[in-house]
Amino acid sequence: MKRIIQSIIEQIFPSISISKANKLLKKKINSEKSQSNVSAKENFDVIPIENFRQKYTETFNIKSKFEEKAKTNVVGITIAITIIMGASGLIDSLIRKYTSVPLHWISFVLLSVSIIYLLVSGIDAIRVLFNENTMSIVDLPDLSADDIGTKEKYDDYTNRNINRNIVRNNIVYSSYICIRNALICMMVLFILVSIPFSDIREEVDTGMVTNNSSISYSSDIIIPDRISRSTINNNITIDKSTREDIKDGETYTFVNMEEKFLVKYKCVGTNIIVQTFSTFDKIINNQ
Repeated sequence: MKRIIQSIIEQIFPSISISKANKLLKKKINSEKSQSNVSAKENFDVIPIENFRQKYTETFNIKSKFEEKAKTNVVGITIAITIIMGASGLIDSLIRKYTSVPLHWISFVLLSVSIIYLLVSGIDAIRVLFNENTMSIVDLPDLSADDIGTKEKYDDYTNRNINRNIVRNNIVYSSYICIRNALICMMVLFILVSIPFSDIREEVDTGMVTNNSSISYSSDIIIPDRISRSTINNNITIDKSTREDIKDGETYTFVNMEEKFLVKYKCVGTNIIVQTFSTFDKIINNQ
């Protein structure tokens, strides 16, 4: 059970677990102690030095592959910026579709988390290209030498470079996990928007229909006994008819000076949703 929970945490926060592993690898990379393993190999002195050079060269080829993957993941920042620019429209669509305030907040959190994941993914990719761009390089005199000391140096630098590539691999992996998590969050949001269902009509009082417009009230609205709901509905209908341009989802406000109340409402198709109702006395007491 503990392993399952740890695995879930690592998938949700990949950068944290990866940073711990990379910290240990970097400590090993930067160690003054030789990372060569040739002393533990039998007959290493008869192994051609070309084998060591080939293995050393392969670490640079692997490094280039990780950098290509990182360049692809940098696009996460671009996607995040695009989502931020269109976020207001997506949230507005959800607000129009659902009246549940908790669902509005859940949608906002999912959108924010997906943007954060994409930004972290892009930042991780940039780290691979710039911060983690170093390699252990053999000195020029050793390129033509052929002795046991040179073999040990090649093996030492090869192992350090392998560890550096593991660090790069971990960061690229973390970047991919962040992109995946962002896509999951965005997929949930798009499903919520695309579902052919709306709970707006659930709060509509079918007995309150004026000029083909159904008027509903938010569940937290309390209307005093001295003011009838039909009076409010008539005022809303009149106010709506006097406005030249009515936009879906936009909030409108009017004040009835005689009855001393203020109303804020929005229109969604033929439906009118009363979001706020306040009497003047209530407004004054709240100031």
